[in-house]
Amino acid sequence: MAYSDLVPVGTSLIIGATCFALGTIYGNLPYDLNTLWVKDESGQAFSRSLAHYLVWANTPPYVHHVLHGVIFLGMVGCFIKLYKPKEDSKYFEYGTLGLIVFATVIYLTNLRTGINSCFVGDWGEVDMPTGINVMAASQVMMVVILVGVLVLQGGLYYAEWYDAKLKAAFFAEEARLAGLQSDAKAPIAEAEAEATAEVDAGASTAVKNDKAKKRKSKKQ
Repeated sequence: MAYSDLVPVGTSLIIGATCFALGTIYGNLPYDLNTLWVKDESGQAFSRSLAHYLVWANTPPYVHHVLHGVIFLGMVGCFIKLYKPKEDSKYFEYGTLGLIVFATVIYLTNLRTGINSCFVGDWGEVDMPTGINVMAASQVMMVVILVGVLVLQGGLYYAEWYDAKLKAAFFAEEARLAGLQSDAKAPIAEAEAEATAEVDAGASTAVKNDKAKKRKSKKQ
């Protein structure tokens, strides 16, 4: 299998991991919406959000490892595409890797810490509502970053498609011009061939006439 055959696999891993992460964040949106964007005087929205994140914290470890495995696959996709990057697209790939690493850092430092705080009930120097909102705001940042990954990959796909389209049009035009030139040269070549044939025929006739004259002179 050639390296060019693995590049689409890397792209699929990146997009798949990004969409999976966005779907995970979307599952938290109904709770974060009422704490971060809507003013809650009663405090019930924070209680519901806390209960939701407690369910996430108390899930079996393999549930969390599924998310971690998907993140790892996304990074593997980045490294596949960065193994032999094209000169005109390598900055797209470096940008994609940087954004995924940035989103992963936010997840590990803010979300994982917040989930552990929900579990143990210790929020450090802030209260519970502030900690919940930090988690919600961190996910908003992650959405912006992950959408940026999709934009970079989509922009790269469009750039490669447009470049291939321009090259195909250029080579088609070159082939058309080459065909026109060969068609224009064909009559000239035929005329030259006919002229050469006539000259050769005339020379051959002259030689034959000379030989005939010599034979006649010898007989006399």
